[in-house]
Amino acid sequence: MGMILMKIASILLLVLTLIVSIILTKLFKLKKLGFNFADLAFPILVFEYYLITAKNFTHNFLPRLGLALSLLAIILVFFFLTKKRSFYYPKFIKFFWRAGFLLTFVMYVAMILELFMQ
Repeated sequence: MGMILMKIASILLLVLTLIVSIILTKLFKLKKLGFNFADLAFPILVFEYYLITAKNFTHNFLPRLGLALSLLAIILVFFFLTKKRSFYYPKFIKFFWRAGFLLTFVMYVAMILELFMQ
């Protein structure tokens, strides 16, 4: 019964995180300040990823996520230096934050699939 509850909770957390971050972005008009719903959801998804993997697996998957985000940062640095021929920190951080959200979202969905295969 506990495992079924965690499977349902993992899906609900994902959906609720996205819904709440979209609502907060619209409610506080954060688009005018340059914030996206992904900017709010990214750290929450990382925290949820840690919580669910720590509860359900022998070892949590946070090192896996850290490695993926590190590789993303390295790839983005090379992209900015080769294609753009310049490196501007605020632009890099904003691009990394949003690309990190996409990567974390994909890894979260993969974690849910691993959870359902158990």
